[in-house]
Amino acid sequence: MPIYEFQCRSCGYVFELLLMSKEEMGDVRCAKCSSPDVGKLMSAANIASGQSKGTSPSSSTPSYTTNQCQSGSCTQINLPGHTKS
Repeated sequence: MPIYEFQCRSCGYVFELLLMSKEEMGDVRCAKCSSPDVGKLMSAANIASGQSKGTSPSSSTPSYTTNQCQSGSCTQINLPGHTKS
């Protein structure tokens, strides 16, 4: 059950979808304007290496931060590279 990243060719919006099967690819529509004219993007692999805690997300090395949340502790992994706006 991979998460795919798409870009709408009509409005330029970038969005992600979790698709349960490849047959669902034909039904994908833009999450913003509902256009069926979308293209699948090549996403960078999400692999963390090293453990430089506390580094800013915009740096060139991966980092992680641990925060308290309602369910206990939550970890956020910050990877260098593509950022979404």
